[in-house]
Amino acid sequence: MKKLSLILMILVAFKVNAQEGIKFNQTKTWKESTEAATKTGKLIFVDCYTDWCGPCKWMDQNAFTDAKVAAFYNENFINAKIDMEKGEGIELRKKYGVQSFPTFLFINGKGEVVHRTGSRMPIEEFLEEGRKAADPKKNLSYLNKRYEEGARDLPFLLDYYLVLNKSDRTNAEKIGRDIVSGISAAELGTELGWKVIKALAKNESDKLGAHFMANENAYNKWSTAEERDQLKDRLITYTIYGLMRGSSEQAFMDKLAYFKKSDKIDRRKQGVMLEADYYLGAGRTDDYVKLTSAALKNELKDEAEKLSFLARRASGGKSSNEQVSPAIMQQAYLMAKKAVELDPEEYSIQSTFGYVCLAMKKKEEGLKAAKKARVLADAETSKIQKLAQDLVDKVELL
Repeated sequence: MKKLSLILMILVAFKVNAQEGIKFNQTKTWKESTEAATKTGKLIFVDCYTDWCGPCKWMDQNAFTDAKVAAFYNENFINAKIDMEKGEGIELRKKYGVQSFPTFLFINGKGEVVHRTGSRMPIEEFLEEGRKAADPKKNLSYLNKRYEEGARDLPFLLDYYLVLNKSDRTNAEKIGRDIVSGISAAELGTELGWKVIKALAKNESDKLGAHFMANENAYNKWSTAEERDQLKDRLITYTIYGLMRGSSEQAFMDKLAYFKKSDKIDRRKQGVMLEADYYLGAGRTDDYVKLTSAALKNELKDEAEKLSFLARRASGGKSSNEQVSPAIMQQAYLMAKKAVELDPEEYSIQSTFGYVCLAMKKKEEGLKAAKKARVLADAETSKIQKLAQDLVDKVELL
């Protein structure tokens, strides 16, 4: 009994610690933060956010509360969460050139940016960014210095690209082009070559993608089957998008068969999404209705998010100016309604159904969805809350 009680106490303590998350703003001002950084030798981790930023909210609720993330960030950094549109944040935004949200800065006691990254990212990826920032030979400042000093070896350039890609896309693209043009056939056949291909291959026809497609099994010892499948799916999807608006339907369908005839359900689902997009863009209403009707009973019967996405695309989204055929709109209605049945607690799914009902002047169902979306929006940003209330107001006027 005592052993069981001890285990329960440990679990409760772990849960409380996970809920606490990263300890932000234990210093009250930016000056105090820099002074603490100078005194302790730690970097300041700055979460640059705004109250209307959706990805910022996601990071708050998911990454920042993770126990592993909290333990690492609380031990290694002085953590500051600063609204870039209020108080000291306004000046800091100008000083550090913050243009998108969230942006994550790692700054030393002198006020110098040592590492920079941003956007919503998976927990492990965010944790890895913290590790890079804390490592004096992996952070962006060090890599910038090495590049300026003339370092151009392939391992270095790949590390530099991967870091830059999260903070400076323009320069990252330049480094990426240098890597692709400079990598040799022999290097492509190595573990480093696999890492380059995984990071930079764009489609089946480019240098990296074509090499991978012709030599897929050569990378088995450096990658998992899942990683190779994900890369292959990505390359073929980009190829299909290129064919989607082309003049050869046969070429599109031949390539689409990779997804449609797969024995893997996730690939068949992707095939439905791509084929639906093709029919919608081509104005082929009958084919679109036939495909999505079948998918409602088969591949997508449990896929709330995908059904809602298709409904949003088919109905024209929030635009009231786009002309949509009655048959397509009816199909959007059926898909959006099914999505709500599958996942009634998701804001975007409820709001999509509300907009579809608004377009079809279905006031009773639309108002129910819009009001539910408005309630769910309370957990989102102020911008989303405003959009949700606007939807309620429009449906009430029907």
